[in-house]
Amino acid sequence: MYTGIVARLFDVPPTDINLKEIAGLIDDAPVVNAVQLEFWQWLFSYYLCTPGEVMKAALPAGLKGPRVAKAKTKSFLCLQPSLRDNPPAIEQTLTALARAKKQQEALRVFLRLAQTSEHGPGLFREQLIEAGQQAAIIKALIQKNILEVHEIEVLPDRVPAEALRAAKQLSREQQKAMETIRQGWESGTNVCLLHGVTSSGKTEIYIHLILDYLAQGKQVLYLLPEIALTTQLTARLTEVFGNRLGIYHSACSDSERTHLWNKQLGDDPFDIILGVRSSVFLPFKNLGLVVVDEEHENSYKQQDPAPRYHARNAAIVLASLHGAKTVLGTATPSIESYYNCRTGKYKLVELSSRYLDWQLPEVMAVNTAELKRKKRMKSLLSPPLIAKMQETLEAGQQIMLFRNRRAYALMLECAACGWVPRCKRCDVSLAIHKQGSVLRCHYCGKKYNRPQICPSCGGSDFELRGYGTEKVEEEVRRLFPAIRIARMDSDTMRNRAAYEKTIADFEQHKIDVLIGTQMLTKGLDFDRLQLVGILNADSMLNYPDFRAHEHAFQLMTQVSGRAGRKSGRGSVIVQTSDPQHPVIQYVLNNDYRAFFQKECEERSKYAYPPFSRLIEVIFRHKDESLLEQASVFFASLLPRDMESSVFGPMPALVARVKGLYLQKIILKIGPDISLKAAKDYLCRARDRFIKDKVYRQVQIYFDVDPV
Repeated sequence: MYTGIVARLFDVPPTDINLKEIAGLIDDAPVVNAVQLEFWQWLFSYYLCTPGEVMKAALPAGLKGPRVAKAKTKSFLCLQPSLRDNPPAIEQTLTALARAKKQQEALRVFLRLAQTSEHGPGLFREQLIEAGQQAAIIKALIQKNILEVHEIEVLPDRVPAEALRAAKQLSREQQKAMETIRQGWESGTNVCLLHGVTSSGKTEIYIHLILDYLAQGKQVLYLLPEIALTTQLTARLTEVFGNRLGIYHSACSDSERTHLWNKQLGDDPFDIILGVRSSVFLPFKNLGLVVVDEEHENSYKQQDPAPRYHARNAAIVLASLHGAKTVLGTATPSIESYYNCRTGKYKLVELSSRYLDWQLPEVMAVNTAELKRKKRMKSLLSPPLIAKMQETLEAGQQIMLFRNRRAYALMLECAACGWVPRCKRCDVSLAIHKQGSVLRCHYCGKKYNRPQICPSCGGSDFELRGYGTEKVEEEVRRLFPAIRIARMDSDTMRNRAAYEKTIADFEQHKIDVLIGTQMLTKGLDFDRLQLVGILNADSMLNYPDFRAHEHAFQLMTQVSGRAGRKSGRGSVIVQTSDPQHPVIQYVLNNDYRAFFQKECEERSKYAYPPFSRLIEVIFRHKDESLLEQASVFFASLLPRDMESSVFGPMPALVARVKGLYLQKIILKIGPDISLKAAKDYLCRARDRFIKDKVYRQVQIYFDVDPV
């Protein structure tokens, strides 16, 4: 039995498809609106997937089958009827509990609190727990039929506008930027790119724009690339908008997401939705504004499963379907978005200085190759960085150290023959994690015991190669044993609660040094963060991808921007073996325009985006030989006039993941080729491919605009 959406009605049944009987209707009213269906149509057409894949991604689990959508509830406790307004019976019950002192005390606390409760003759279970009573004791009172429990629906109350804190007054530069955005929209350019340096106050501009649209009775979608970023931003937006704000992301339960979806379809929807990429699927009745913060982030791109959409681009289309306006914001624009400004497709608005004239940090490079040559590099941390850390700690300020690799070491190597342990399911070496002393594959998660003897030569000496955040943490503890340290990577931040606690502890200065991966770059604000250290910047520059320099520039600029805000000018130290590398120089000078110009020159030479469009055809199968034959067969199905645009087949960068080999074909579609025609060719080739008996077991999918 499958669940589907009725998208169209026919007077005459179509003859070109195999029709199925409809067993029955689940809902009395539509769960998606007409604009959503039009948006879904664009998604599966543009990203070359199926309508079912889009529906599966769009609908919360509570809407995908027979259900009764449940609102969020709380457990409400009250006395059982025979005890209510009956002091003698209550006294008799207390006497009967004489041997169960904890239950007797819990009942006395309940009676005392219930007398002053604003919720009538009872109180919520969590109130009794907050008063120091154990959940097991409360359960015992319920089982003894002394207390009754009722599940009560909890709906957010509207907060009147006058009860909320007013938005902050904009600086002259912010006010000018907001007026330029409005002028761009009024002139017919519906997408504006707000390029502002870190801490320039982009969020406050968003808030003022949102207030404008709420005053017009419009709804707003505010997108963030990661759940983590909602922690600080939710607090700020709630100050201004109260319960007009709804939150939607994967950390919400299925029932919460279903409830919010139904609320948006109802008569009293949230005016503002703050969420991650999946929020583009929500129903809106009167969408007026879409904000895409940190528009450059790769997290906006869905990888697996389909649809492999980019939420930034999808949000722009969604806004267009609603007749709404879009503002993209970032300190480090994607090359494509900035290029769209240069060609007039988007309106460019810039903020060149920090809010309240806070100074940008001083960024310096440390030549680790030179230090090693002079035998002065005694640690993972360079002498200048260690000295600056000492100075910062003595001043009572905080430090952030960025290393974009987790684990203790990146690989283990036999000292005698160079053998390296590799994952049995993936074509990668194993990382060393000191906690538990295990080797771990970062692709499939499989763990292995650390070898004592080399299976290649029988040697017993092994050396660690490379280092990750675990090793950095160990080194900092060795150098500064008395300070408070925390690590933020996917090993330590297993859930949202752990992330929120770490952020709160750092904000409250319960942590002196925060070490982490690119989680640290995600638009966080800390008043006392004075020093940022970027370790091994070279590893980001040498990745085999035409976007490597773009990603490296963005990461280093973003993490540098965390330093020095209210507490004075901050410092950033970049450890690199090549301080004269152009990207390092652009970061040191905070010169995005020069970086963009240089990057465009390189990409234009080799016809990479934004001067072309890319589509990857990915093949997966456990049999490597069959996979190679299948990818060659698919390539042969493409028309000859596309040969100059087809690259491959070739193994993927990681040629085997989770026991499946991967091959890919890349289509580079220049301005002289129709994107629609290229997609039609691909779809026809796929249809022929999956009908072939030899290759029908090979998985095939398309990735449009891969990142």
